This record gives sequence, structure tokens and C-alpha cells, in this order.
Amino acid sequence: MKLTYLLLLGVDLIVVQHAPAQDTASHRLVISISGGAFLPQRPGRNVVESFAYTTTPVGAGISSSGAFSGSLGGDFLRVDYVGDIMNFEVTSYHHAINGGFGLFQTSNADDGGYFKGGYARVLRFQRNRFRFEPGIDLYGVLGSQVEMGRIDNRNQTLQLLGYTAAPQWTVRHGDRSGTYSTTYTADHLGVFYRRNALLVKPKLGLDATLGRLVLGLEAGWMLQLSQGCVVVFKQEDGSGNSNTIGRMHEPHNGSLSGFYTSLSVGWVYRSRQLFKR
Repeated sequence: MKLTYLLLLGVDLIVVQHAPAQDTASHRLVISISGGAFLPQRPGRNVVESFAYTTTPVGAGISSSGAFSGSLGGDFLRVDYVGDIMNFEVTSYHHAINGGFGLFQTSNADDGGYFKGGYARVLRFQRNRFRFEPGIDLYGVLGSQVEMGRIDNRNQTLQLLGYTAAPQWTVRHGDRSGTYSTTYTADHLGVFYRRNALLVKPKLGLDATLGRLVLGLEAGWMLQLSQGCVVVFKQEDGSGNSNTIGRMHEPHNGSLSGFYTSLSVGWVYRSRQLFKR
């Protein structure tokens, strides 16, 4: 164990020795990826949806009643995996602006994506090899559509909650040659649940620069500013084509406020004039 520690210390000293003695560039651009954990304090409850509907077979004209009941299959999980697919940070003297987008994933199919942007104050140490960056980010979180259940839509028209799902739907599209129509035959009507949110994150960041490599550690606290939950009614055929017939807004479900932390690795480009006039 001691030998391993000494070897790692020796490698670290060699890397630092060969790193630039001082990063004197006034501007720099960092492109990075990251992975981390997000722990919302009240991740959300299970959702159960039930409503009555009527069906009218094609040509028969005799309607019958039915009842739909479906759920998410469980509560939202507390711990999510979060990862930036691409993140950029532009630094000019003591100011940094960042932006990017990424994905989050849980084991109960509540997957989705997000986009973000923010600002940080840059404090340099050890001849600019280390940077401490307190700042704030704004996140737009787009949850995936989780299916709650299906209603048979083959050869029959559905009436539910003020919406109509015919057994066929037509999509019109065009190009320079003219306008065309494609008709699809419905197989079923899917009932989906989706949750979106707007978050703000005060954060503290620390990164180390080794040549052109930048390693970063970030921690912060997500604060939910707003949330939108909707039930989506969407027709689908047997080939994956879909047609949304309506949406119904739902009450807020939990809160995405909570602790966030991540590790990142990136590549840096330095310049005395990153933005040339």
C-alpha cells in the first residue's frame, strides 16, 4: 500500500513538473463531459389515473362504455444519475460563462434530459493550475414520457375527457414538388405521464489543469423554481408512428430541490485574445 502511494505521488510530481509553470492566458475555452449524482429531497409520488370513455365501432354506430385505470408503477426514485454529454466554459479574466446539455436516468424509467447555462467567479491558485469557482446555474429539466396504460383503438373511435381518437389519422407534408398526405391506422391509444421543471443551482467548483487536461469537481444545491406535470394522450400504430390528440395538466408532484455533485474531465484551449475584435 505504501509502495503504491509513493508511485502515485511520484507520477503526480512528474506531471506537475512538466506542466506549464504559469498559465498566463487571459482567456480560455474548456470543453468537457461529466457524471454525477442528484439527490432530490422529495422525488415524487406514484400517479394513478382513472377515467371513463366510450367506444364506437366503425360502421356499427352502437357505443359502449369503458373505464381506464393506470399508474406509473411506483414512486419516483430518490437518487438519479446525471451526466453532461457536452459542457463548455468560456473564461475571461475572473469571469466564466458555461452552458451545455445532458441526460439523467433512474431504474424506474423516469429518464430524460436537461439543458443549462450559468456564471461563475474565477479565483486562481498555485500559478493558475487550480481554480475555485463559486457561481450559479439555471437548468431546464425535460422528463421522459412514462406510459401508464393503453386503450384499444383498432377499428373504433374513442371519446374521452373531451378528446376524440378516430381509428385513423392523416398527416400532411410537402416539398417543392407539392403537398402529400399519409394515412395511418391506429392500434391503440397510449396514456403517458411527463414531468418538467425549471431549477436554479448555487454551486462551488474546483478544477485542476494539467497541460491541456482539466479535471473538475462540482457540488451544489438544486432549487426548484417551477414544475409542470401533464398526462399525454397519444395514438400509435404498429410501426411506431404516433399522433398526440390532447394533454391534461396535473398538480405538482414532489420537488426536484436537492443536493448535486459531479466529476468532469475536459480539454482546454488558451488564448490571450479568445474574442478578437
